[in-house]
Amino acid sequence: MCDTGYIRMSYAQLQRVRLVHLVSGVDQDEPADGAGHATTTAIGGYTEWVSQGGLMITVGWDWQMLPQRGCALARASAPSSNLMLQGPAGDDLGPRKTALLLETFIDNFSWQPEALQYINIRYSN
Repeated sequence: MCDTGYIRMSYAQLQRVRLVHLVSGVDQDEPADGAGHATTTAIGGYTEWVSQGGLMITVGWDWQMLPQRGCALARASAPSSNLMLQGPAGDDLGPRKTALLLETFIDNFSWQPEALQYINIRYSN
């Protein structure tokens, strides 16, 4: 950790981090006025994950429900995080490259079932 608030690590180190679900929610935006016509809407929301033990890594992103895939969730935004990934020489990869690698990391772990279960419980009442 340094004065910028970033936790720095390599992508290889990130792959060994176990993220646990913290919170997920549905966006509460009002639908656009369709002037009496049927409109296509999308259900979207957010999810936040954290590391256990050691330094607190946080990673969050927006998702969208894909009804054509049985209400599956898909990442719909670049992640936000307190991570700065580093290259082999320990140099910062920068925010853009870090975000791209975090996208790959997120897209390669099964976050959807846990987030969807949480959403179903949270909004069941």
